[in-house]
Amino acid sequence: MDNMIELNESNTPIGTQINPDLNICIVKENSLTGEKTWYYAKNIVTNAGDLFYAQQAVGETPTNDFDGSSGRMELRTGSVTPAKTDTYNEFTTPVTASRKAIDSTYPKTNDGDGDNTGAGTDIVTWRTSWTTSDFTANAIIGGCVHVGGATPSASTALLTHFDLTSFNKTATDTLKIFVNHTFNGV
Repeated sequence: MDNMIELNESNTPIGTQINPDLNICIVKENSLTGEKTWYYAKNIVTNAGDLFYAQQAVGETPTNDFDGSSGRMELRTGSVTPAKTDTYNEFTTPVTASRKAIDSTYPKTNDGDGDNTGAGTDIVTWRTSWTTSDFTANAIIGGCVHVGGATPSASTALLTHFDLTSFNKTATDTLKIFVNHTFNGV
């Protein structure tokens, strides 16, 4: 299995992208020109993420409350190959200024945000949005959703971990990242 994940870039959305191999939808918008760029990649749901979804499915209190007040999305510039057993310890060279709470009303199914080309009725969408002043970073090559709040430790559980080809976020860019998890039962 090839572990390198290709990031696809486009100035227009690809369309409905219900493709489990491209379930990360990144939308970068230049605040000066209004031009949007879509990037697509894929992620891995960790063992802690699998447990979260299983506990949610049967109405149990989750061991790791990723959709609670401690849930955060965060980006990184360090190289690592995401794995099922990953914790925050494997999340190398975090862009700590990118650590931000999941947007209110997320996660949800059937996301109505027109920028999210991976939404659907049986798809759980997580979204985090950043303004121009939230952070800047060069060579962003990955990210995660974790349950560590503002100060994750090495053992903090990850819901998902993703790797992508490099992109930059400048002080004139806003950014939205959608993580779409499809439940097909197939």
